[in-house]
Amino acid sequence: MAHPRRIIVTGGATNIGRAITEAFLAEGATVVVGQPDPAVATPLIEKYGNRVIALPLDLQDAGLCRAFIDQAAARLGGADVLVNNAAVTGPGAIRPLAEIDEAHVDLIFDVNVRGLLFCCQAVVPHLRKSGGGVIVSISSINAFRPQRGAMIYAASKAAVSSLTQSLAKELAVDNIRVVAVAPGAICTGRNEQLAEELSARGMKSDVTGMIPLGEGVPDDIGSVVAFLSSPGARYVTGTTWLVDGGLLA
Repeated sequence: MAHPRRIIVTGGATNIGRAITEAFLAEGATVVVGQPDPAVATPLIEKYGNRVIALPLDLQDAGLCRAFIDQAAARLGGADVLVNNAAVTGPGAIRPLAEIDEAHVDLIFDVNVRGLLFCCQAVVPHLRKSGGGVIVSISSINAFRPQRGAMIYAASKAAVSSLTQSLAKELAVDNIRVVAVAPGAICTGRNEQLAEELSARGMKSDVTGMIPLGEGVPDDIGSVVAFLSSPGARYVTGTTWLVDGGLLA
């Protein structure tokens, strides 16, 4: 009898990350979630018991990224899927050109790109031991259509989609698929905060009222990530899947 799939989700206890985690749990998987404060995973643990394991994760520190992945694989007894979901998003990602400073650039690239890359690097040996696996990274429609006032965030997500292509080519020989998912406007509560932040800076959203299917919900991303990690997507690698309600159509 096959063991339950062993899943690692960075930022897997809140918002889109929680939806991703619960999509895997619905399939019977065991999930390690990485959070700066693991206590935020308490509601998940209370609901799902020992099928959810919460560990600390600091994406700004390469050594701690590696330690998190190794500890997660040790707790799971291996690894089958890594989902790179954690990122600097929302109001924290908004900064017009005149206000961009080194600290802003360093934070976004350290978390959204550098930390993601070192998590990928650390998980590969564990996926190889499993005979292959899947890495899914959460990109953004900003990789293709940048939000006004968020150029550094958009550049970081374009880097995520580019890394996905490169990793897919390099890791195919190990039976490791690498895919990115680009959400559009997903209603998480941060959208309202983002709109307020833009308004305070004399800007407005580039997407409000322009999405054919309207705003999405976190489960829309969770279900797509679960599918892309499944055997049903065995021939999908090196691409970014848009989940944007038709915004870029």
